[in-house]
Amino acid sequence: MQRVFRYGRQPGYNRLVGPGEAGLEHLEFGVLRVPRDAEFSAHLEGREAVLVILSGACVVQVDGQRWNLERASVFAGPAMAVYVPRHRQYVVTGVKPADVAVYSVRSDQDYEPRLVERQQIALEWEGAPGFRRRVCSIIDEGFPANRLLVGETFVEPGQWASYPPHKHDEDRYPDEVRLEEVAFFQVDPPQGYALQHIYSAERGLNRVYAVGNDDACAMAHGYHPLAAAPGYAFYYLWGMAGSGHVIRSSVDPEHAWVAAETGTPQPIAVPE
Repeated sequence: MQRVFRYGRQPGYNRLVGPGEAGLEHLEFGVLRVPRDAEFSAHLEGREAVLVILSGACVVQVDGQRWNLERASVFAGPAMAVYVPRHRQYVVTGVKPADVAVYSVRSDQDYEPRLVERQQIALEWEGAPGFRRRVCSIIDEGFPANRLLVGETFVEPGQWASYPPHKHDEDRYPDEVRLEEVAFFQVDPPQGYALQHIYSAERGLNRVYAVGNDDACAMAHGYHPLAAAPGYAFYYLWGMAGSGHVIRSSVDPEHAWVAAETGTPQPIAVPE
Protein backbone atom coordinates (compact mmCIF):
# COMPACT_ATOMS: atom_id res chain seq x y z
CA MET A 1 0.00 0.00 0.00
CA GLN A 2 1.44 3.36 -1.00
CA ARG A 3 1.87 5.68 1.97
CA VAL A 4 4.33 8.30 0.67
CA PHE A 5 3.24 10.89 -1.91
CA ARG A 6 5.26 13.64 -3.65
CA TYR A 7 4.21 17.25 -4.16
CA GLY A 8 4.83 18.01 -7.84
CA ARG A 9 4.77 21.83 -7.49
CA GLN A 10 2.32 22.36 -10.35
CA PRO A 11 0.26 25.58 -10.44
CA GLY A 12 -3.16 25.14 -8.83
CA TYR A 13 -4.28 22.55 -6.32
CA ASN A 14 -2.01 19.50 -6.08
CA ARG A 15 -4.01 16.76 -4.36
CA LEU A 16 -1.57 14.36 -2.73
CA VAL A 17 -3.80 11.89 -0.86
CA GLY A 18 -7.37 11.52 0.33
CA PRO A 19 -10.18 9.16 1.34
CA GLY A 20 -9.87 5.70 -0.16
CA GLU A 21 -6.06 5.88 -0.36
CA ALA A 22 -3.37 4.72 2.10
CA GLY A 23 -5.98 3.54 4.59
CA LEU A 24 -7.61 6.98 4.92
CA GLU A 25 -11.37 7.23 5.28
CA HIS A 26 -11.90 10.95 5.88
CA LEU A 27 -8.82 13.17 5.61
CA GLU A 28 -7.62 14.85 2.41
CA PHE A 29 -4.35 16.72 1.94
CA GLY A 30 -2.98 18.78 -0.90
CA VAL A 31 -0.78 21.79 -1.61
CA LEU A 32 -2.01 24.84 -3.47
CA ARG A 33 0.59 26.59 -5.64
CA VAL A 34 -0.53 30.11 -6.59
CA PRO A 35 1.71 32.18 -8.92
CA ARG A 36 1.96 35.94 -8.48
CA ASP A 37 -1.35 37.66 -9.41
CA ALA A 38 -3.02 34.29 -10.09
CA GLU A 39 -6.26 33.31 -8.37
CA PHE A 40 -7.59 29.98 -7.18
CA SER A 41 -11.03 29.34 -5.72
CA ALA A 42 -12.75 26.29 -4.25
CA HIS A 43 -16.15 25.61 -2.71
CA LEU A 44 -16.23 23.25 0.27
CA GLU A 45 -19.15 20.90 -0.23
CA GLY A 46 -19.76 19.64 3.28
CA ARG A 47 -16.07 19.78 4.27
CA GLU A 48 -14.13 22.06 6.59
CA ALA A 49 -10.57 23.04 5.67
CA VAL A 50 -7.43 24.58 7.13
CA LEU A 51 -5.07 26.53 4.86
CA VAL A 52 -1.49 26.91 6.16
CA ILE A 53 1.03 29.17 4.42
CA LEU A 54 4.31 27.36 3.69
CA SER A 55 6.11 30.03 1.69
CA GLY A 56 5.43 33.18 -0.31
CA ALA A 57 2.59 35.66 0.16
CA CYS A 58 -1.10 35.54 -0.72
CA VAL A 59 -4.52 36.91 0.15
CA VAL A 60 -7.24 34.51 1.32
CA GLN A 61 -10.89 35.58 1.02
CA VAL A 62 -13.85 33.87 2.69
CA ASP A 63 -17.33 35.43 2.74
CA GLY A 64 -16.01 38.91 2.03
CA GLN A 65 -13.30 38.71 4.67
CA ARG A 66 -9.71 39.13 3.47
CA TRP A 67 -6.54 38.02 5.22
CA ASN A 68 -2.91 38.42 4.17
CA LEU A 69 -0.67 35.40 4.69
CA GLU A 70 3.11 35.63 4.30
CA ARG A 71 6.10 33.41 5.17
CA ALA A 72 9.57 33.24 3.68
CA SER A 73 9.79 29.51 4.44
CA VAL A 74 8.73 27.09 7.14
CA PHE A 75 12.20 27.50 8.70
CA ALA A 76 12.07 31.31 8.69
CA GLY A 77 9.22 31.91 11.14
CA PRO A 78 5.91 30.78 12.61
CA ALA A 79 2.93 29.82 10.51
CA MET A 80 -0.24 31.65 9.64
CA ALA A 81 -3.43 29.81 8.73
CA VAL A 82 -7.08 30.27 7.80
CA TYR A 83 -9.89 28.00 8.96
CA VAL A 84 -12.69 27.63 6.39
CA PRO A 85 -16.00 26.08 7.56
CA ARG A 86 -18.11 23.71 5.50
CA HIS A 87 -20.24 24.95 2.58
CA ARG A 88 -18.07 28.07 2.10
CA GLN A 89 -15.97 29.24 -0.84
CA TYR A 90 -12.42 30.41 -0.40
CA VAL A 91 -10.34 32.39 -2.89
CA VAL A 92 -6.54 32.55 -2.77
CA THR A 93 -4.71 35.25 -4.74
CA GLY A 94 -0.93 35.24 -5.12
CA VAL A 95 0.86 38.40 -3.99
CA LYS A 96 4.16 36.58 -4.41
CA PRO A 97 4.35 32.99 -5.64
CA ALA A 98 2.86 31.06 -2.72
CA ASP A 99 2.59 27.47 -1.51
CA VAL A 100 -0.36 26.82 0.77
CA ALA A 101 -1.04 23.46 2.44
CA VAL A 102 -4.71 22.42 2.56
CA TYR A 103 -6.23 19.85 4.93
CA SER A 104 -9.93 19.05 4.66
CA VAL A 105 -12.41 16.61 6.17
CA ARG A 106 -16.16 16.10 6.08
CA SER A 107 -17.93 18.20 8.70
CA ASP A 108 -21.42 18.12 10.17
CA GLN A 109 -21.24 21.40 12.11
CA ASP A 110 -21.13 25.08 11.21
CA TYR A 111 -18.44 27.46 12.44
CA GLU A 112 -17.08 30.86 11.43
CA PRO A 113 -14.10 31.53 9.14
CA ARG A 114 -11.10 32.52 11.20
CA LEU A 115 -7.53 33.71 10.78
CA VAL A 116 -4.86 32.08 12.94
CA GLU A 117 -2.12 34.66 13.48
CA ARG A 118 1.47 33.96 14.42
CA GLN A 119 1.00 35.29 17.94
CA GLN A 120 -1.83 32.81 18.57
CA ILE A 121 0.23 29.69 17.86
CA ALA A 122 1.48 27.89 20.95
CA LEU A 123 5.09 26.64 20.78
CA GLU A 124 6.46 23.96 23.10
CA TRP A 125 9.57 21.86 23.45
CA GLU A 126 8.91 18.15 23.78
CA GLY A 127 11.14 15.16 24.44
CA ALA A 128 14.69 14.86 25.79
CA PRO A 129 18.19 14.77 24.26
CA GLY A 130 18.14 12.46 21.26
CA PHE A 131 14.45 13.03 20.61
CA ARG A 132 14.04 16.73 21.29
CA ARG A 133 11.66 18.63 19.00
CA ARG A 134 9.66 21.85 18.85
CA VAL A 135 5.90 21.49 18.38
CA CYS A 136 3.56 24.30 17.29
CA SER A 137 -0.20 23.84 17.62
CA ILE A 138 -2.14 25.69 14.92
CA ILE A 139 -5.62 24.14 15.26
CA ASP A 140 -5.83 22.52 18.69
CA GLU A 141 -8.65 20.94 20.70
CA GLY A 142 -9.85 24.32 21.93
CA PHE A 143 -10.16 25.83 18.45
CA PRO A 144 -13.77 26.19 17.19
CA ALA A 145 -13.65 23.50 14.48
CA ASN A 146 -15.48 20.24 13.96
CA ARG A 147 -12.80 17.60 13.38
CA LEU A 148 -9.53 19.01 12.02
CA LEU A 149 -6.42 19.23 14.21
CA VAL A 150 -3.29 20.79 12.67
CA GLY A 151 0.22 21.61 13.85
CA GLU A 152 3.92 21.70 12.99
CA THR A 153 6.94 19.86 14.35
CA PHE A 154 10.56 21.01 13.94
CA VAL A 155 13.24 18.35 14.34
CA GLU A 156 16.93 19.23 14.71
CA PRO A 157 19.52 17.26 12.69
CA GLY A 158 20.04 13.73 13.95
CA GLN A 159 17.08 13.87 16.35
CA TRP A 160 13.99 11.64 16.54
CA ALA A 161 10.37 12.80 16.68
CA SER A 162 7.05 11.15 17.51
CA TYR A 163 9.17 9.35 20.07
CA PRO A 164 8.72 7.31 22.21
CA PRO A 165 6.61 5.71 19.47
CA HIS A 166 2.91 6.49 19.79
CA LYS A 167 -0.25 5.64 17.90
CA HIS A 168 -3.84 6.85 17.66
CA ASP A 169 -5.68 4.22 15.66
CA GLU A 170 -8.18 2.87 18.23
CA ASP A 171 -11.19 4.39 19.97
CA ARG A 172 -10.44 3.73 23.65
CA TYR A 173 -11.33 7.10 25.14
CA PRO A 174 -9.95 8.62 27.31
CA ASP A 175 -6.69 6.71 26.74
CA GLU A 176 -6.70 6.80 22.93
CA VAL A 177 -8.89 8.00 20.08
CA ARG A 178 -8.74 7.06 16.40
CA LEU A 179 -7.19 9.82 14.31
CA GLU A 180 -6.02 9.62 10.72
CA GLU A 181 -2.87 11.63 10.05
CA VAL A 182 -1.06 13.04 7.04
CA ALA A 183 2.36 14.65 7.50
CA PHE A 184 4.05 16.92 4.94
CA PHE A 185 7.83 17.28 5.09
CA GLN A 186 10.33 20.04 4.36
CA VAL A 187 14.10 19.73 4.80
CA ASP A 188 16.97 22.20 5.23
CA PRO A 189 19.11 21.76 3.12
CA PRO A 190 16.49 20.29 0.78
CA GLN A 191 18.49 17.24 -0.37
CA GLY A 192 18.25 15.70 3.12
CA TYR A 193 15.98 12.92 4.31
CA ALA A 194 14.53 11.19 7.34
CA LEU A 195 13.41 7.65 8.07
CA GLN A 196 9.70 7.24 8.84
CA HIS A 197 8.95 3.96 10.64
CA ILE A 198 5.33 2.72 10.68
CA TYR A 199 4.61 -0.48 12.58
CA SER A 200 2.03 -2.38 14.60
CA ALA A 201 2.60 -4.13 17.93
CA GLU A 202 2.59 -7.61 16.38
CA ARG A 203 4.69 -6.35 13.40
CA GLY A 204 2.06 -7.35 10.86
CA LEU A 205 2.70 -3.79 9.72
CA ASN A 206 6.41 -2.98 9.76
CA ARG A 207 7.67 -0.54 7.10
CA VAL A 208 10.42 2.09 6.94
CA TYR A 209 10.21 4.89 4.36
CA ALA A 210 12.88 7.40 3.36
CA VAL A 211 11.04 10.72 3.22
CA GLY A 212 12.40 14.00 1.95
CA ASN A 213 11.55 17.53 0.91
CA ASP A 214 7.98 17.85 -0.52
CA ASP A 215 6.95 14.31 0.53
CA ALA A 216 3.73 13.56 2.37
CA CYS A 217 3.13 10.42 4.42
CA ALA A 218 -0.28 9.04 5.37
CA MET A 219 -0.48 7.28 8.75
CA ALA A 220 -3.88 5.75 9.35
CA HIS A 221 -2.63 2.86 11.50
CA GLY A 222 0.30 1.97 13.72
CA TYR A 223 3.10 3.59 15.67
CA HIS A 224 5.05 6.14 13.63
CA PRO A 225 8.40 7.45 14.95
CA LEU A 226 10.67 9.47 12.67
CA ALA A 227 14.47 9.91 12.65
CA ALA A 228 16.09 12.91 10.91
CA ALA A 229 19.45 12.32 9.17
CA PRO A 230 22.43 14.12 10.76
CA GLY A 231 23.13 17.46 9.09
CA TYR A 232 19.52 18.13 8.06
CA ALA A 233 16.88 20.11 9.92
CA PHE A 234 13.49 18.51 9.41
CA TYR A 235 9.99 19.99 9.46
CA TYR A 236 6.64 18.35 9.17
CA LEU A 237 3.19 19.82 9.03
CA TRP A 238 0.67 17.38 10.45
CA GLY A 239 -3.06 17.22 10.11
CA MET A 240 -5.33 14.77 11.91
CA ALA A 241 -9.03 14.01 11.89
CA GLY A 242 -11.26 11.48 13.63
CA SER A 243 -14.77 11.19 14.97
CA GLY A 244 -14.24 13.97 17.50
CA HIS A 245 -11.98 16.98 18.08
CA VAL A 246 -9.55 15.67 20.67
CA ILE A 247 -6.04 14.19 20.64
CA ARG A 248 -5.38 11.07 22.70
CA SER A 249 -2.53 8.70 21.83
CA SER A 250 -0.89 5.68 23.44
CA VAL A 251 2.83 4.93 23.70
CA ASP A 252 4.30 1.60 22.63
CA PRO A 253 4.58 -0.33 25.95
CA GLU A 254 7.95 -1.74 24.91
CA HIS A 255 9.39 1.77 24.83
CA ALA A 256 7.24 3.46 27.47
CA TRP A 257 10.17 3.61 29.92
CA VAL A 258 11.78 6.25 27.72
CA ALA A 259 8.83 8.61 28.27
CA ALA A 260 9.93 9.15 31.86
CA GLU A 261 12.86 11.17 30.52
CA THR A 262 10.79 13.65 28.53
CA GLY A 263 9.72 15.89 31.42
CA THR A 264 7.12 18.64 31.10
CA PRO A 265 6.93 20.56 27.78
CA GLN A 266 8.43 24.05 28.15
CA PRO A 267 6.70 27.01 26.45
CA ILE A 268 9.03 29.24 24.44
CA ALA A 269 8.66 32.76 23.15
CA VAL A 270 7.14 33.31 19.73
CA PRO A 271 9.60 35.19 17.47
CA GLU A 272 8.51 38.60 16.27
